[in-house]
Amino acid sequence: MGQTLNSGEFIAVIGKANGSYVPDMVTFDFNINVVDKKQDVAVQKLNDQSEKAIKAITSLGYNPKNIKLSSYNLGKSMDYSGDKPKNSGFEASLNFDLEIKYNEKTFNTFIDTISSTRLPNLEFTYQMSFSDSLQNIIKSELIRKASDDATQIAMTLAKSRNLSLGNIFSIEYTANNFSLYGQGILPPPPPPAEYERLKMDAPKISSSISMRGIQTEQQVRIIFRINNTH
Repeated sequence: MGQTLNSGEFIAVIGKANGSYVPDMVTFDFNINVVDKKQDVAVQKLNDQSEKAIKAITSLGYNPKNIKLSSYNLGKSMDYSGDKPKNSGFEASLNFDLEIKYNEKTFNTFIDTISSTRLPNLEFTYQMSFSDSLQNIIKSELIRKASDDATQIAMTLAKSRNLSLGNIFSIEYTANNFSLYGQGILPPPPPPAEYERLKMDAPKISSSISMRGIQTEQQVRIIFRINNTH
C-alpha cells in the first residue's frame, strides 16, 4: 500500500509481517470450592484439598513461594432452585495461581500430575503469554520483515512512476493498523498491549497436548523522499 505526498516529494508505504509464535509462559489458575452443612467441615475439606493440590505442584519441583493466593471466601451457601432461596450450608472457596515457563513436556506433566490428584472440588484453567524477552525478540523480527516489505513496495511504486527513492524521511511501527490517506502524515495510533493472552479450560487428561501458536503482526510505515529521474 502506498501513495505520494506533497506533490511527489515523498512516498509513504506500509509494510506488514506476521507469524504464529508459541508462548513461553503459562499461568495456571486454581479454584477449590467446597460446600457442607457445617462451616468447620467445609473449611477443613478446603484446607485438605488445597494442601493436596499444593503438594502435587511442589512434587514437580516448583517453589511453594511462587504459588500466589488471589482470594479466600467463606460464607453461607444459598439454594435458589425453589420458589424461595434457602440456606443449604456453608461454602468455602480458595483461588491461587502459579506462573511457569512453558515447554511441551513440562506442560503435559504438570496437567497430568494435577489431574491425577482427582480432587472433587478442584478446577483449574491456564493462560498463555509471552515473556518480555520473547516479546521483544518477536517484535524485532517482525519489524525487520515489515521494513523489508515496505521497502520493496516503495521500490516497485517508484519504478512504476519513473522515480527513484531518496533518503528515509520517517519510520514508525505498530501492532495495530496504520492508515494512508489525505495529504498529511498521520500520527501513530495508541501503543499496543505488550502481550496477547488466551484463556481456556484446561483438559482433565492430557497425554499429548501441545500449545498452539498465537498469531502476531507488526506494521511499519516508512516515508521516503523521492527523486525525479527526468
